Amino acid sequence: MRDLRLPDAIIVGGGVLGCACALRLAESGLTVTLVERDAIASHASGNAYGGLYPTFGPGIPGPSLPVAIRSVELHRELDPRLQDETGIDIGLREAPSIELALTPEDMIGLFDASVWWPSQGFDFKMLDRQHLLEIEPAITPEAVGGVLHNSHYEVDSYRFTLALATAFERRGGRIRSGAVAGLEREGDRVGGVVLESGEVLQAGVVVIASGPWAGQGEIDGLPDLPIRPVKGEIIRLRYPGTDLSHRVVVGRSYVARKPGGLVWIGTTDEEAGFDEKPTSAARDEIFAGALAIAPGLESAEIVEHTACLRPTSADGLPVVGPVADGAIVANGAGSKGILLSHAIAEFVREIVTGEEASVAMPAEYDVGRFL
Repeated sequence: MRDLRLPDAIIVGGGVLGCACALRLAESGLTVTLVERDAIASHASGNAYGGLYPTFGPGIPGPSLPVAIRSVELHRELDPRLQDETGIDIGLREAPSIELALTPEDMIGLFDASVWWPSQGFDFKMLDRQHLLEIEPAITPEAVGGVLHNSHYEVDSYRFTLALATAFERRGGRIRSGAVAGLEREGDRVGGVVLESGEVLQAGVVVIASGPWAGQGEIDGLPDLPIRPVKGEIIRLRYPGTDLSHRVVVGRSYVARKPGGLVWIGTTDEEAGFDEKPTSAARDEIFAGALAIAPGLESAEIVEHTACLRPTSADGLPVVGPVADGAIVANGAGSKGILLSHAIAEFVREIVTGEEASVAMPAEYDVGRFL
């Protein structure tokens, strides 16, 4: 007879996906223990920009589009309640953003990209140079135009993840510190995890949401998964004024003033293993991109420079589903982890409990494609 004191589920990883899955399973009445090697939101989930943008990214347009649209709806439905319940200001807000065209060819590209937006109900407006400078005078006058997105939202990624963890604990969930070294097996079935200390934690199901570490062979018994760390760096600036209230983007470079007043500039995509240290090379790259957008930032003061490792799959899409009897993976969302967190947690809940998710999981997300 199973010990009723044992948890129904163990979640490995205290990032946004781990905390979202833990909360969703606890809401379904399961007893859940979350195991985190460092601290809640101590890696990518705590340092991410926090954008909820359903108009672009891996699999958009494509298999991720309905998930991204539903994910924004879930944030708008659930995050205010999460904030009220925990008292943590998640920072959910409408965040109109501008994709900038620096050349006529860029503008043609924006027109081409916009062809499918109306069919999905996205609210956007094409802008010429005059309207751009009326909205954001700090933008370079060399810009030829752009598009204003009014279907974008943002959250504070650290506070959002912390709120998920806090709500989870208030539903009786347990968070404990520890590094998972392997999967505990009972015959062919996974029955828990083994910590580096040698302690065994038993459970009915194990959910692996440990970010890029899940793909590096650190958990004995977990199949090899093509999930790698992609390093991204962000710089926070002190820059007087209230302009740059829109997130202005050119390619991978962006400039945006957050509600606290600091201007964030980013970002990089670098294959650097597990090196999480900010670099001067990345700083120079980020500033070059930011100054092409808003030349006045040359006088800004650097307040903080951070780096994080985004868990990214071989094809850029999330990796979700059973990897063994009793073990499920929820990982590989890359820079879309904050956006997709609620939906991926629903997918995991459906696998574990049979409760139907509010949007169907794309077949392209299924971990089976890599096994």
